[in-house]
Amino acid sequence: MAEVDPAGPLCVTFRMTIDDYRNGVRRLAWALWPIRLIVVVTIAAAIAGLTGALLPNRILAIVGVVVFVIYALLLASILYIRPGQAFRRRADLKGDQTYCFSESGVSMTFVSGDSRVKWSYFVGLLETKDLYLLRHPIRQIGSIIPKRAFADPAAETEFRRFAQRIGKGAQPTA
Repeated sequence: MAEVDPAGPLCVTFRMTIDDYRNGVRRLAWALWPIRLIVVVTIAAAIAGLTGALLPNRILAIVGVVVFVIYALLLASILYIRPGQAFRRRADLKGDQTYCFSESGVSMTFVSGDSRVKWSYFVGLLETKDLYLLRHPIRQIGSIIPKRAFADPAAETEFRRFAQRIGKGAQPTA
């Protein structure tokens, strides 16, 4: 649950679920052009396979279906299977996580240790229906924070206010 103290940091503690992790990984991956390219190739292969089946073109149908199956399996592996395996292997993902947000930065506490970074470290904030994702400089990495961790809409508003500092140096706030 979130604690809101006007004089101090906004802290949220939560336990991530496998669905939180998979959804976060999918959202981060979608921002990467190689994943988008794989999706386009998969769709094009499906269209080619269907076209080959509708027209009497066996080679187009076979090649389209084979490429579609290969790329669909690749997408399933990247976006569903591997994130699930990573979640089950890593205790720091399954354990309690605490994020504290303040004007100066973000402190994170996991089973494996603590970390503190300035807002300027992050390169962006992505949002889904159920998650916030603080994007790290390595584009495929991000900190996943479920919206359910915030006590109320006021805590989320405060988080968004802090997150406006992403990518900015130490600038005074108004």
